[in-house]
Amino acid sequence: MKLLTFGGAAVEGVTFRREKPLLLLAYLCLEGPQPRRRLASLFWPDAANPMNSLAQNLIRLRPLSGAVLEQAGRVEALIPSDAQAFRDHCRAARPADALTLYHGAFLDGLNADLNPDLEEWLLDTRETLAREARAAHLSLAEHHHAHSEHPQAHAHATHAYHTPGAPPCDPEDLPRLWQILGLSDHPLTLTLRRDASELGLTLHAPAPTPPTHTLIGRATELDILNHLPAGQIAWISGPPGIGKTALIDSLAHTGWRVLPARGGLPLATLEPLSAHPLGSAADALNLLRDTRLKLALDDWEDMDETTRATLTLAARQHPGATIAITARQPPALPTHHHIPLHSLTEHDLQGHPGAHAATGGHPTLLASYLNGTPPDRTLDAHLTLLGPDHRRLFLALAAQDTPNLGATRAALNLSAATLTATLDTLTREGLTTPCGTIRAGTPARQLLDAHPLDTALIHLHLARHHPRETAWPHWLAARDLWEDYDQTACAAAAHWHADQEMKRGYPAKAAKTLEVAPQTDEVKLLRGWALIRSQMSSDDLLNLTRDLGREGTTLQANALLIRGESDSVEEIIENYLPDNQFEFGNYYRLRGHLSRRGGDLKSASEFFLKSSVCSLCVQDEYGYIESLSHLLWVRFALGGGIDEKLIGDGWTIVDGKPSLSALFFNNLSCIYVEDSDYRNAYKCAEIALEASQAADSEIMCATSMLNIGVAAHWAGNLFEAEAVYRKALQICRSKWEIRLIIPLCCNLSEISGRMGELQLYIDILAECGHHDIVKTIRENAEVCRNAQSNHAPIESISG
Repeated sequence: MKLLTFGGAAVEGVTFRREKPLLLLAYLCLEGPQPRRRLASLFWPDAANPMNSLAQNLIRLRPLSGAVLEQAGRVEALIPSDAQAFRDHCRAARPADALTLYHGAFLDGLNADLNPDLEEWLLDTRETLAREARAAHLSLAEHHHAHSEHPQAHAHATHAYHTPGAPPCDPEDLPRLWQILGLSDHPLTLTLRRDASELGLTLHAPAPTPPTHTLIGRATELDILNHLPAGQIAWISGPPGIGKTALIDSLAHTGWRVLPARGGLPLATLEPLSAHPLGSAADALNLLRDTRLKLALDDWEDMDETTRATLTLAARQHPGATIAITARQPPALPTHHHIPLHSLTEHDLQGHPGAHAATGGHPTLLASYLNGTPPDRTLDAHLTLLGPDHRRLFLALAAQDTPNLGATRAALNLSAATLTATLDTLTREGLTTPCGTIRAGTPARQLLDAHPLDTALIHLHLARHHPRETAWPHWLAARDLWEDYDQTACAAAAHWHADQEMKRGYPAKAAKTLEVAPQTDEVKLLRGWALIRSQMSSDDLLNLTRDLGREGTTLQANALLIRGESDSVEEIIENYLPDNQFEFGNYYRLRGHLSRRGGDLKSASEFFLKSSVCSLCVQDEYGYIESLSHLLWVRFALGGGIDEKLIGDGWTIVDGKPSLSALFFNNLSCIYVEDSDYRNAYKCAEIALEASQAADSEIMCATSMLNIGVAAHWAGNLFEAEAVYRKALQICRSKWEIRLIIPLCCNLSEISGRMGELQLYIDILAECGHHDIVKTIRENAEVCRNAQSNHAPIESISG
């Protein structure tokens, strides 16, 4: 039973002529479930009792058993309608199927007395559906025109112009019709000229018929079919849109008879083979005894039952004809050859650069891509046709780099059976793999990008059900939708993600991750270490450390050390005793820095050695490299030379870890400068710069540039040194990194000979509390005086 609305109003297979109930049923079919009060006020606004009028009309629909459902003050249509099926076909880009349903204007000839609001809905709906029918005719007309099938093209163009229920053609449709009919003597050409003249349009000479795209990537399948021996049957299987019809259509050029499936009357599919009506399966089998006949039949599932039974007999009897059958499912009868169709590979599409990346090799999307239609629109239409669960699942899988089916099922609130069945359909459609990986990646991402709010909501549901280790990218994508109760789980996911970035040697990335995360104490603590290890000395760093209690003690001391406030650091750690091995590494390193800056290099050496041992024990690679770097410097300063063994130990640890490499080689560069080995100093600073860029840390880059400039400066390459200093200065000014800005300005002042500015910078540094840097500058100035040189640049030792 189906509601028929095109060309009138009726119910298929039932005699039911009451117009108002049928109109009510059509409204519910197209608009979905409605509140009873809304229906009553829309259909019977002037009735004494609109709700009673609604009830009476619902009673009149009871002979149509199961047509409507009344529940909880709402009314819903359960009967299918041709209008809704028409719309589904239009949305799925199946114009031919849509037009088989369009037999006239929507509810044409309806004589019921309608109020203005209901009449407006009827007229708007009639016009909208008619426009969709016109668009379908135009699409088919252009398709046939492109294939030089002029009779079919002209027929659809005529139907497009005269579509029942449609308003006059839009101005943009007239050139499309002219392109199809303009070179012919079709009577409609005169009408098109007149309409264009009235609208002030110019109809240009139609362009030559564009070339069609030949069948792509099915050479193997075509070869099998074209070499089938007489009497054998090939079964071609695959989901809708995978290219079955295109494959057998291409056989028509090699002597095959291609017939589409036809339902309804017995043997309707095979009827075109005979000049006379087929009375029985025996009549059809007699036709199939012709060994010269090569017959391709499209769509097994849509054939009538008698045709399927006849073909099953033919498969057993081998009557003589060569037969190819397409189907959505695996073989349902004995066959010699089963040819399953899958998405096309990159090799299949090598003659069309970019096509595989854009479509995943899915033939339906490929056709759109080659014809200039955005594949994501075709994909969206295809998913809409499959159903809401399929669309939701596909988009949820597309939103994940590596699909987690358990989390996806929970996020979408699907049962295990529903998930399995839906994913199986998507896999058979060629859109996913059995494990949930998306095949059509590019149009899937474009589809997600086209609906940002819906995509953010998908990410939010995924984030709530993904394990902590994989949840952060989804939390980040749904940042604007976080609820208060999401804060704990979101912070834990961000903390884990940032910790992994730190371990891989990307503290700057970790700092950016934690900056947008909910600011729990754990997040603040790790964020502080990330800022320190990416060498950022912003005010945020000190602000973070003030509310963390004992756990933030060494973090706060490190922050103050970066700022050069040695006295404050000493005050903090004077009565501080670490309570775990990790803190011992930091504690000894801080003591080492204080001893070094106080001139006690022997104690500094002992503390840095202890720190490196403690850090190595707890696998704190960053702490180990920092301590090792300073141990190298102190031993050199004590007259022990450059310890090549320690350098080798450090090189082993930092290999493949960008931030560690930047730290290690920047410090090594400074040691080589002290040794007057400017060539090695320059090389180490260059390695540090490359590592800093890989670590995505602008401050590390600026530090490396400063050290490159220092090596060039000491070597007398002042032009190069000035250029590098200025580039580093530009970065530091954008970040307001004063501990680097001042040394850079000092070095530039020395090159230009403006020593008055140098003293001004020293005073500014002293006022800002950077006493350690001031001390270094004054020591360098003393070196200048002793060496009678005007050039004594300040290098940067990291950590």
